[in-house]
Amino acid sequence: MLDILVYLYESFRMAELAPDRDALEKRLFAAGFDETHINATLDWFGHLSESATHERLAQAFERHYAVEELERLDAACRAEIAFLVDAEVLDPESREWVVSGLMQLVDEDIEPDHVRWMTLIVLWSRGRIEHFTHLEDMLLNHEPGRLH
Repeated sequence: MLDILVYLYESFRMAELAPDRDALEKRLFAAGFDETHINATLDWFGHLSESATHERLAQAFERHYAVEELERLDAACRAEIAFLVDAEVLDPESREWVVSGLMQLVDEDIEPDHVRWMTLIVLWSRGRIEHFTHLEDMLLNHEPGRLH
């Protein structure tokens, strides 16, 4: 899933410029992605892109992880998420989408790099990124514990 999302991010610098789902499916299939993964990814991505803001997520709150999330997201991943929230890169709603996306990565062990990529993709797809290059550099090339 993450490979497909990264491919979309790198192909379309603005999420709203991506073609419709049928065209995306054809393009992703032609790029060599598996049809099952394409459909699952585009389903999740469609929900993310179309979701309305939930009023309870308009305010900050401490995140408590479910047992399944604790099993998949190790301490380093949870620390990375907390750091991005503390640095005000992620708002509470975007954080929930990052966690949701990470939980969809069923075929791989989740690492802090996955957290950063998912953060970038969530912010990109929700139109929360004003300066792609700067944020991309901060998220993907930072030292742990530093984001400036």
